[in-house]
Amino acid sequence: MHQSITRVLWAVGAFFIATPSFAASYAFSSGNGSISFNNKASLHEFDGVAQNFSGTLDTVAGTGSMTVQAASLTTKLGPRDSKMHNFCLESSTYGTITFQVSSIGGDTAGLQSGQGSGSVTLNGTLTIRSVPQAVSISANYTHSEGALRLKGAHAMKWGDYGVPDPSILISKLYPDMTVRFNVNMTAQ
Repeated sequence: MHQSITRVLWAVGAFFIATPSFAASYAFSSGNGSISFNNKASLHEFDGVAQNFSGTLDTVAGTGSMTVQAASLTTKLGPRDSKMHNFCLESSTYGTITFQVSSIGGDTAGLQSGQGSGSVTLNGTLTIRSVPQAVSISANYTHSEGALRLKGAHAMKWGDYGVPDPSILISKLYPDMTVRFNVNMTAQ
């Protein structure tokens, strides 16, 4: 009987020693990362940023979310921003842009390990102006001292989300947009 108890206690102790200590749930916000976008037009190219966003990621469950406050998007040019908010995004009606992660593909074992770096695919639904679209977004991750950095980009067509064309007679806005993100997530 004594040997059986000793074996059980040894097995339990070995399990806790062998099990890595890492977080599975992470959170991020605009204070510790960046989300930017790039668009091209016939006469020029411009960049913009999201000034207010937040999100979560559960590396074990393979779920997460990101919410961008639409009114916080800026290209730092007043007339263009006004048209973006009032005409294109209708920010007062559609206040948020969301990405709901429903699964994660790629190097999930590395992502879940709490150490190292690798590549994953975030699968889910991107919603702009209340129009949802299934998307897969490639991202690179790096673990460092209990934090998780996630960096990636997504090419999209803004017309797929019901965003009206803001082109003017002398300048045509091309339908392709690239969104980039680089967020440092803290363990929860």
